[in-house]
Amino acid sequence: MRVSPNNFTFTFLFKSCQSCDDFDTGRELHTHVVKFGFGANVFVQNTVLDFYSKCSENVGSAFKVFEEMDERDVVSWNSMVCAYINHGEMRLSIELFKSMEERNAVSWNLVISGLAKRGEMESARLLFDEMITWNAVMKNARLGLDNEVAWNAMISGYTRNGDVENARLIFNQMPVKSVVSTTAMISGYAKVGDVVEMNNLFNSMPVKNVITWNAMIAGFVQNHKFDQALEVFHRMLMCGECKPDETTLLSVLSACTHLGAHEQGKWIQSYIQKRDIEISTPLGNALIDMFAKCGDLESAMSIFNQMSKKCIITCTSMVAGLAFNGQCKEALALFDEMCMERIQPDDVIFIAALSACTHGGLVEEGKRVFTMKKEGIEKVPGSSSIQVENKVHEFLVRDTKHENRMEIFETLDSLYDQLKTIGIMEKRDYVHLGMPKFAGWKEIFCLISKQLLHTAEAKKFVTKKTAYGKHQSRMLIKSLEDKFTEDVGTSRSMTDVCLSSSTFSTRCSAKE
Repeated sequence: MRVSPNNFTFTFLFKSCQSCDDFDTGRELHTHVVKFGFGANVFVQNTVLDFYSKCSENVGSAFKVFEEMDERDVVSWNSMVCAYINHGEMRLSIELFKSMEERNAVSWNLVISGLAKRGEMESARLLFDEMITWNAVMKNARLGLDNEVAWNAMISGYTRNGDVENARLIFNQMPVKSVVSTTAMISGYAKVGDVVEMNNLFNSMPVKNVITWNAMIAGFVQNHKFDQALEVFHRMLMCGECKPDETTLLSVLSACTHLGAHEQGKWIQSYIQKRDIEISTPLGNALIDMFAKCGDLESAMSIFNQMSKKCIITCTSMVAGLAFNGQCKEALALFDEMCMERIQPDDVIFIAALSACTHGGLVEEGKRVFTMKKEGIEKVPGSSSIQVENKVHEFLVRDTKHENRMEIFETLDSLYDQLKTIGIMEKRDYVHLGMPKFAGWKEIFCLISKQLLHTAEAKKFVTKKTAYGKHQSRMLIKSLEDKFTEDVGTSRSMTDVCLSSSTFSTRCSAKE
């Protein structure tokens, strides 16, 4: 028995694709929507539109669906507004919003929240005031007053910008002050260092959730009021309404670390164990840092060995802890072990390792670590690539594997000599296999295409090269256009040149 899909079938399938970020399957599913005759179903089309707005790399796909819809409702318009916002097109989203004949709370929430998140508070405030006026005219005044999302978006937007005065004005105008809005104000006061007002607001709250407690504890930690942070944590435990989560414990461990409160830290470790809380990487890092700075290396190493997933911060905390407590050789041994496990070190762990050498008087080891820092470990090699037909030829620094490498290097040396005569290149040094390094960047590989193609009549290829320096790149492209046209016989058209501070791409087409 064959069962045909209905509109709910496609809704669930698109939601599944959206949750998995599976754009290709969703696009294929769109063809079945048309095939089964749901192309004019506004319910299904809204789901398709929502999918494209959140999963597509550009807004074009969503707009095409919106434009082709025979029937649109307020959900359709909201989805398209959301698509513009998701892709950073705030101007277009506002233009579309203002052209809507019917708006609901979601419509206002989308544009006000979008502007507030981008820090465009003047525009957000104008729309916010317009929302209240609009709803009063439409005899739906309660929508403007009770639309908590818009109010909270305004408060959060102002506090992110450090403007607690305007945030407080909005907060004071709220008909009903929710836990979310009060917590946002607490975070705002913490950000500007006003712990007195932060504390007053917190104490005035009849109901608090775990996020409120976390905001309060983190606020005291941010403002170096570590004793008060621990006091709030104790109040949280005594209250019993909310259980501490990982965010709570991270803030409390930070306070213990700064105070050197070893006993408090041990209690928190015991609390984690008794409640079977999984030691995540951030939580493990915080415990290691706290124990190491309190001088309890045994507990720090125990946590380090228990952790199933370690990151560079984990290793840095342990290396720095060992060095801080005088176990310099052990710190260097751990650093070397980390390097052997191919964890890429960063500047911070190099400083920790050098600190271990300093405290331990390990001069030779210090020289070795400094050399590793200077030369870099497993540095990602620079590369150049050229696509000919359907085959991509890639060249890495120290590459010796390409079958045409000797011909290519000879061509490059010849090219260097020719470009040097016209003042484009200044030869600084040679890298491996005689490949010249030109003023900090290598040449564009379209000039070696004839070596790959074995013909002067190149068809079509794309080159992409990591480079630095816009001005030099443009000079080189101009010179190569002239030279390449002469030597290989291309049409003089290096188009689609895209230059930035780090990369440029050149698409070249040649006549047959």
